[in-house]
Amino acid sequence: MDKNRIQGLLRLLREIQSIHPEFPLQYAVCLAEIALNEGISLTGLAQQTGLSLPTISRIITALGHALGNPPEQGRHYGLIYVQIAACEKRRKELFLSPKGRHFMEQVSGVFEEIN
Repeated sequence: MDKNRIQGLLRLLREIQSIHPEFPLQYAVCLAEIALNEGISLTGLAQQTGLSLPTISRIITALGHALGNPPEQGRHYGLIYVQIAACEKRRKELFLSPKGRHFMEQVSGVFEEIN
């Protein structure tokens, strides 16, 4: 067991946890998928992550403000935004917000230190 790699992993997890002490791992996975595939649809994100569409909808609501509307009760991180596709009105596309982009850059920096 490589203790340096485990310490690096722990630094990475703490950086993710800096969003909020109880930030769920599923949220982090979805955020990373959105960062890799900006413009991905809700259905595409569900397929990429193996999570159900209702679960993805709840995660997307928490990660950002759905369709630019003010948040409802609960925790909203403001890391992404949802946009209706121009060519297909039923398709919702997911993008990083400036806050989400900044956070992913920080996480990427920690990851680079590990390697």
